Amino acid sequence: MIGDMGPTNWSTLTRMPVKAYHYELDTCFREGLSECQEAFGDQREEVLHRSALMLVKPDGMATGKLRVILDFLNDHGFDVVGAEMFHFNRHTGRELWRHQHTLATLDRLAVNDIVLQAGPSLMLLLRSHGGHAVPATVHLSSLKGKADISQQAADSLRSLLKRPNRLCSMIHCADEPADLVRELNLLMDPAPRRRLLGRLAAGVPSQADTDLLDRVLHSGEFGGVTLDRAAAARRIDELVRERAAERPDLAKPAGRILAWLDAAERGELLPWREFAQVLAVLELKLDVWDLAMLGASHIQEDEPGAIKVIGNPAPDSWLT
Repeated sequence: MIGDMGPTNWSTLTRMPVKAYHYELDTCFREGLSECQEAFGDQREEVLHRSALMLVKPDGMATGKLRVILDFLNDHGFDVVGAEMFHFNRHTGRELWRHQHTLATLDRLAVNDIVLQAGPSLMLLLRSHGGHAVPATVHLSSLKGKADISQQAADSLRSLLKRPNRLCSMIHCADEPADLVRELNLLMDPAPRRRLLGRLAAGVPSQADTDLLDRVLHSGEFGGVTLDRAAAARRIDELVRERAAERPDLAKPAGRILAWLDAAERGELLPWREFAQVLAVLELKLDVWDLAMLGASHIQEDEPGAIKVIGNPAPDSWLT
Protein backbone atom coordinates (compact mmCIF):
# COMPACT_ATOMS: atom_id res chain seq x y z
CA MET A 1 0.00 0.00 0.00
CA ILE A 2 1.38 3.42 -1.00
CA GLY A 3 0.12 6.34 1.08
CA ASP A 4 -3.68 6.59 1.02
CA MET A 5 -4.17 5.00 -2.41
CA GLY A 6 -5.16 1.61 -1.08
CA PRO A 7 -3.52 -1.70 -2.05
CA THR A 8 -0.98 -1.36 -4.88
CA ASN A 9 -1.76 -3.46 -7.95
CA TRP A 10 1.83 -4.53 -8.55
CA SER A 11 0.91 -6.73 -11.52
CA THR A 12 0.40 -3.58 -13.63
CA LEU A 13 3.72 -2.07 -12.52
CA THR A 14 6.24 -4.93 -12.44
CA ARG A 15 6.37 -8.68 -12.80
CA MET A 16 9.43 -8.94 -10.57
CA PRO A 17 8.65 -9.69 -6.89
CA VAL A 18 12.11 -8.46 -5.87
CA LYS A 19 11.42 -5.09 -7.50
CA ALA A 20 8.04 -4.76 -5.77
CA TYR A 21 9.74 -5.59 -2.47
CA HIS A 22 12.32 -2.81 -2.81
CA TYR A 23 10.14 -0.21 -4.52
CA GLU A 24 7.38 -0.39 -1.93
CA LEU A 25 9.85 1.29 0.46
CA ASP A 26 11.54 3.49 -2.17
CA THR A 27 10.85 7.19 -1.57
CA CYS A 28 11.02 8.17 -5.26
CA PHE A 29 8.68 5.38 -6.31
CA ARG A 30 6.19 6.07 -3.52
CA GLU A 31 6.01 9.79 -4.22
CA GLY A 32 6.03 9.19 -7.97
CA LEU A 33 3.11 6.78 -7.85
CA SER A 34 1.11 9.22 -5.74
CA GLU A 35 1.78 11.97 -8.28
CA CYS A 36 0.76 9.68 -11.14
CA GLN A 37 -2.49 9.00 -9.33
CA GLU A 38 -3.11 12.74 -9.00
CA ALA A 39 -2.24 13.40 -12.64
CA PHE A 40 -4.01 10.45 -14.28
CA GLY A 41 -6.82 9.56 -11.86
CA ASP A 42 -8.68 6.40 -12.78
CA GLN A 43 -6.72 6.30 -16.06
CA ARG A 44 -3.43 5.71 -14.24
CA GLU A 45 -2.95 2.08 -15.24
CA GLU A 46 -3.86 2.76 -18.87
CA VAL A 47 -1.60 5.82 -19.16
CA LEU A 48 1.35 4.01 -17.60
CA HIS A 49 0.73 0.97 -19.81
CA ARG A 50 1.01 3.13 -22.96
CA SER A 51 3.90 5.31 -21.76
CA ALA A 52 7.66 4.86 -21.86
CA LEU A 53 10.71 6.80 -20.71
CA MET A 54 14.04 7.12 -22.48
CA LEU A 55 17.14 9.05 -21.52
CA VAL A 56 19.60 10.29 -24.11
CA LYS A 57 22.71 10.27 -21.96
CA PRO A 58 25.56 12.80 -22.28
CA ASP A 59 27.50 10.56 -24.69
CA GLY A 60 24.43 10.31 -26.92
CA MET A 61 23.99 14.09 -26.83
CA ALA A 62 27.67 14.83 -27.49
CA THR A 63 27.76 12.49 -30.50
CA GLY A 64 24.51 13.85 -31.96
CA LYS A 65 22.41 10.68 -31.82
CA LEU A 66 18.96 12.25 -31.33
CA ARG A 67 17.99 12.07 -35.02
CA VAL A 68 18.70 8.34 -35.16
CA ILE A 69 16.78 7.84 -31.92
CA LEU A 70 13.71 9.79 -33.04
CA ASP A 71 13.59 7.98 -36.38
CA PHE A 72 13.80 4.62 -34.61
CA LEU A 73 11.04 5.56 -32.18
CA ASN A 74 8.78 6.76 -34.98
CA ASP A 75 9.38 3.59 -36.99
CA HIS A 76 8.31 1.50 -33.99
CA GLY A 77 5.15 3.40 -33.09
CA PHE A 78 6.39 5.74 -30.36
CA ASP A 79 5.64 9.47 -30.25
CA VAL A 80 7.53 11.94 -28.06
CA VAL A 81 4.99 13.67 -25.82
CA GLY A 82 7.43 15.35 -23.43
CA ALA A 83 11.10 16.36 -23.37
CA GLU A 84 13.28 17.91 -20.70
CA MET A 85 17.00 18.64 -20.47
CA PHE A 86 18.75 17.91 -17.19
CA HIS A 87 22.16 17.19 -15.69
CA PHE A 88 23.17 14.15 -13.70
CA ASN A 89 25.15 14.64 -10.53
CA ARG A 90 27.04 12.08 -8.50
CA HIS A 91 24.00 11.27 -6.39
CA THR A 92 21.36 10.93 -9.11
CA GLY A 93 23.71 8.82 -11.20
CA ARG A 94 24.31 6.42 -8.31
CA GLU A 95 20.67 6.36 -7.17
CA LEU A 96 19.18 5.64 -10.59
CA TRP A 97 21.09 2.35 -10.82
CA ARG A 98 21.45 1.63 -7.10
CA HIS A 99 19.97 -1.87 -7.45
CA GLN A 100 22.12 -2.73 -10.49
CA HIS A 101 25.45 -1.23 -9.41
CA THR A 102 25.70 -3.74 -6.58
CA LEU A 103 27.91 -5.73 -8.98
CA ALA A 104 29.93 -2.74 -10.26
CA THR A 105 33.55 -2.22 -9.30
CA LEU A 106 34.50 1.08 -7.68
CA ASP A 107 36.49 1.88 -10.82
CA ARG A 108 33.35 1.47 -12.90
CA LEU A 109 31.43 3.81 -10.60
CA ALA A 110 34.19 6.41 -10.95
CA VAL A 111 34.22 6.22 -14.75
CA ASN A 112 30.44 6.22 -14.86
CA ASP A 113 30.49 9.49 -12.92
CA ILE A 114 32.68 11.01 -15.64
CA VAL A 115 30.37 9.85 -18.45
CA LEU A 116 27.14 10.94 -16.78
CA GLN A 117 28.46 14.35 -15.69
CA ALA A 118 30.21 15.20 -18.97
CA GLY A 119 27.25 17.20 -20.28
CA PRO A 120 23.46 17.46 -20.38
CA SER A 121 21.07 14.55 -20.75
CA LEU A 122 17.66 14.60 -22.41
CA MET A 123 14.61 12.87 -20.97
CA LEU A 124 12.02 11.74 -23.51
CA LEU A 125 8.52 10.77 -22.39
CA LEU A 126 6.86 8.57 -25.00
CA ARG A 127 3.40 7.35 -25.96
CA SER A 128 3.10 4.05 -27.80
CA HIS A 129 0.53 3.58 -30.55
CA GLY A 130 1.36 -0.06 -31.17
CA GLY A 131 -1.05 -2.90 -30.62
CA HIS A 132 1.30 -4.91 -28.39
CA ALA A 133 -0.12 -6.42 -25.21
CA VAL A 134 2.89 -5.69 -23.03
CA PRO A 135 3.47 -2.23 -21.51
CA ALA A 136 5.22 0.34 -23.67
CA THR A 137 8.21 0.34 -21.31
CA VAL A 138 8.64 -3.40 -21.72
CA HIS A 139 8.22 -3.24 -25.50
CA LEU A 140 10.76 -0.42 -25.86
CA SER A 141 13.26 -2.22 -23.63
CA SER A 142 13.05 -5.24 -25.92
CA LEU A 143 13.73 -3.04 -28.95
CA LYS A 144 16.73 -1.19 -27.55
CA GLY A 145 18.99 -4.25 -27.56
CA LYS A 146 21.12 -6.09 -25.03
CA ALA A 147 23.76 -4.45 -22.86
CA ASP A 148 26.36 -6.95 -24.11
CA ILE A 149 27.52 -5.56 -27.46
CA SER A 150 28.34 -9.04 -28.76
CA GLN A 151 24.70 -10.10 -28.24
CA GLN A 152 23.02 -7.07 -29.84
CA ALA A 153 20.63 -7.67 -32.72
CA ALA A 154 21.63 -5.76 -35.84
CA ASP A 155 18.30 -3.92 -35.92
CA SER A 156 18.28 -2.93 -32.24
CA LEU A 157 18.60 0.72 -31.30
CA ARG A 158 21.86 0.17 -29.45
CA SER A 159 23.33 -1.42 -32.57
CA LEU A 160 22.18 1.48 -34.76
CA LEU A 161 23.73 3.97 -32.34
CA LYS A 162 27.13 2.26 -32.72
CA ARG A 163 28.03 2.65 -29.07
CA PRO A 164 31.74 2.03 -28.48
CA ASN A 165 31.56 0.13 -25.20
CA ARG A 166 29.33 -0.89 -22.32
CA LEU A 167 29.71 2.29 -20.25
CA CYS A 168 29.16 4.69 -23.15
CA SER A 169 25.73 3.26 -23.90
CA MET A 170 24.15 6.48 -25.29
CA ILE A 171 20.66 5.73 -23.96
CA HIS A 172 18.75 4.34 -21.02
CA CYS A 173 15.15 3.10 -20.94
CA ALA A 174 12.84 2.41 -18.02
CA ASP A 175 12.31 -1.37 -18.04
CA GLU A 176 8.76 -1.52 -16.65
CA PRO A 177 6.00 0.92 -15.60
CA ALA A 178 7.33 0.87 -12.03
CA ASP A 179 10.70 2.10 -13.28
CA LEU A 180 9.11 4.94 -15.24
CA VAL A 181 7.33 6.07 -12.07
CA ARG A 182 10.51 5.96 -9.99
CA GLU A 183 12.90 7.46 -12.54
CA LEU A 184 10.72 10.41 -13.49
CA ASN A 185 10.41 11.33 -9.82
CA LEU A 186 14.10 10.78 -9.12
CA LEU A 187 15.49 12.83 -12.00
CA MET A 188 13.05 15.74 -12.26
CA ASP A 189 12.35 18.55 -9.81
CA PRO A 190 8.68 19.19 -8.93
CA ALA A 191 7.88 21.82 -11.59
CA PRO A 192 9.19 19.94 -14.66
CA ARG A 193 7.83 16.72 -13.18
CA ARG A 194 4.30 18.14 -13.04
CA ARG A 195 4.68 19.45 -16.58
CA LEU A 196 5.83 16.09 -17.92
CA LEU A 197 3.07 14.22 -16.12
CA GLY A 198 0.66 16.58 -17.84
CA ARG A 199 2.15 15.70 -21.22
CA LEU A 200 1.77 11.99 -20.49
CA ALA A 201 -1.86 12.58 -19.53
CA ALA A 202 -2.56 14.62 -22.67
CA GLY A 203 -0.62 12.30 -24.97
CA VAL A 204 0.74 15.15 -27.11
CA PRO A 205 3.79 17.41 -26.79
CA SER A 206 3.64 21.11 -25.99
CA GLN A 207 5.35 23.77 -28.08
CA ALA A 208 8.12 23.85 -25.47
CA ASP A 209 8.81 20.15 -26.05
CA THR A 210 8.89 20.58 -29.82
CA ASP A 211 11.18 23.61 -29.52
CA LEU A 212 13.60 21.71 -27.29
CA LEU A 213 13.88 18.81 -29.73
CA ASP A 214 14.42 21.29 -32.57
CA ARG A 215 17.17 23.00 -30.58
CA VAL A 216 18.99 19.74 -29.90
CA LEU A 217 18.72 18.70 -33.54
CA HIS A 218 19.55 21.97 -35.29
CA SER A 219 21.24 24.53 -33.02
CA GLY A 220 24.75 23.13 -33.41
CA GLU A 221 25.15 22.93 -29.61
CA PHE A 222 25.15 19.14 -29.63
CA GLY A 223 27.08 16.61 -31.68
CA GLY A 224 30.52 16.75 -33.20
CA VAL A 225 32.21 14.43 -30.70
CA THR A 226 33.74 11.16 -31.92
CA LEU A 227 34.31 8.49 -29.29
CA ASP A 228 37.56 6.91 -30.45
CA ARG A 229 39.54 4.99 -27.84
CA ALA A 230 42.84 4.90 -29.71
CA ALA A 231 42.73 8.60 -30.54
CA ALA A 232 41.81 9.46 -26.95
CA ALA A 233 44.74 7.45 -25.56
CA ARG A 234 47.11 9.04 -28.06
CA ARG A 235 46.04 12.59 -27.17
CA ILE A 236 46.41 11.94 -23.44
CA ASP A 237 49.83 10.36 -24.02
CA GLU A 238 50.97 13.43 -25.98
CA LEU A 239 49.78 15.85 -23.29
CA VAL A 240 51.55 13.88 -20.56
CA ARG A 241 54.81 13.87 -22.52
CA GLU A 242 54.55 17.60 -23.13
CA ARG A 243 53.96 18.28 -19.44
CA ALA A 244 56.94 16.12 -18.44
CA ALA A 245 59.15 18.08 -20.85
CA GLU A 246 57.89 21.41 -19.48
CA ARG A 247 58.02 20.39 -15.82
CA PRO A 248 60.95 18.10 -14.96
CA ASP A 249 59.67 18.04 -11.36
CA LEU A 250 56.63 16.10 -12.64
CA ALA A 251 58.69 13.47 -14.43
CA LYS A 252 57.88 10.75 -11.88
CA PRO A 253 54.04 10.98 -12.00
CA ALA A 254 54.22 11.49 -15.77
CA GLY A 255 56.31 8.35 -16.08
CA ARG A 256 53.79 6.36 -14.08
CA ILE A 257 50.96 7.53 -16.34
CA LEU A 258 52.91 6.70 -19.49
CA ALA A 259 53.72 3.23 -18.15
CA TRP A 260 50.04 2.61 -17.42
CA LEU A 261 49.07 3.82 -20.89
CA ASP A 262 51.61 1.47 -22.47
CA ALA A 263 50.23 -1.41 -20.41
CA ALA A 264 46.68 -0.56 -21.49
CA GLU A 265 47.75 -0.73 -25.13
CA ARG A 266 49.00 -4.25 -24.41
CA GLY A 267 45.56 -5.18 -23.09
CA GLU A 268 46.13 -4.73 -19.37
CA LEU A 269 43.48 -3.11 -17.17
CA LEU A 270 44.04 0.28 -15.60
CA PRO A 271 43.82 0.72 -11.81
CA TRP A 272 41.51 3.59 -12.60
CA ARG A 273 41.15 5.41 -9.29
CA GLU A 274 44.90 5.38 -8.67
CA PHE A 275 45.53 6.32 -12.30
CA ALA A 276 43.13 9.28 -12.03
CA GLN A 277 44.76 10.52 -8.81
CA VAL A 278 48.24 10.51 -10.34
CA LEU A 279 46.94 12.06 -13.56
CA ALA A 280 45.38 14.91 -11.57
CA VAL A 281 48.84 15.83 -10.21
CA LEU A 282 49.87 16.81 -13.75
CA GLU A 283 47.06 19.42 -13.93
CA LEU A 284 46.38 18.79 -17.61
CA LYS A 285 43.50 20.28 -19.59
CA LEU A 286 42.07 16.99 -20.78
CA ASP A 287 39.05 16.56 -23.00
CA VAL A 288 36.40 14.96 -20.80
CA TRP A 289 35.43 12.48 -23.53
CA ASP A 290 39.03 11.38 -23.98
CA LEU A 291 39.16 10.64 -20.27
CA ALA A 292 35.78 8.88 -20.37
CA MET A 293 36.75 6.71 -23.33
CA LEU A 294 40.06 5.72 -21.78
CA GLY A 295 38.38 4.69 -18.55
CA ALA A 296 35.42 2.98 -20.17
CA SER A 297 37.74 0.89 -22.34
CA HIS A 298 40.35 -0.26 -19.83
CA ILE A 299 38.82 -1.13 -16.47
CA GLN A 300 37.38 -4.16 -14.75
CA GLU A 301 33.66 -3.40 -14.77
CA ASP A 302 32.12 -6.00 -12.45
CA GLU A 303 33.15 -7.50 -9.14
CA PRO A 304 33.77 -11.26 -9.54
CA GLY A 305 30.80 -13.24 -8.30
CA ALA A 306 28.68 -10.17 -7.55
CA ILE A 307 25.06 -9.89 -8.68
CA LYS A 308 22.48 -7.19 -9.29
CA VAL A 309 19.89 -6.80 -6.55
CA ILE A 310 17.35 -6.17 -9.32
CA GLY A 311 18.12 -7.53 -12.77
CA ASN A 312 16.13 -7.33 -15.99
CA PRO A 313 12.56 -8.64 -16.23
CA ALA A 314 12.23 -12.08 -17.82
CA PRO A 315 11.25 -11.60 -21.50
CA ASP A 316 8.05 -13.63 -21.18
CA SER A 317 6.95 -12.40 -17.74
CA TRP A 318 4.44 -9.93 -19.22
CA LEU A 319 2.89 -12.42 -21.64
CA THR A 320 0.79 -14.17 -18.98
